Amino acid sequence: MDVFELAKKYHDELGIKEPSMATMAAEIFDDLGLKIAGFLQEEGYSVVGTKFIDYDKSLVLDITKGEKRFEITLRKS
Repeated sequence: MDVFELAKKYHDELGIKEPSMATMAAEIFDDLGLKIAGFLQEEGYSVVGTKFIDYDKSLVLDITKGEKRFEITLRKS
């Protein structure tokens, strides 16, 4: 799968609205973010938002399960 197909999945499945940010997520993390989100959804969590920290290194997944809310940070080192 090329980077643009991955970017579309990041847009559709994780709600990264800005096309350039979705492309950046695809370039940096390949399909890792999508796999993590898929696993979490299978476990009953919902991805309610995403954001970048340090625009070139960290993608934060905002997730919920019931009343609990969590943030998972993917950081490229």
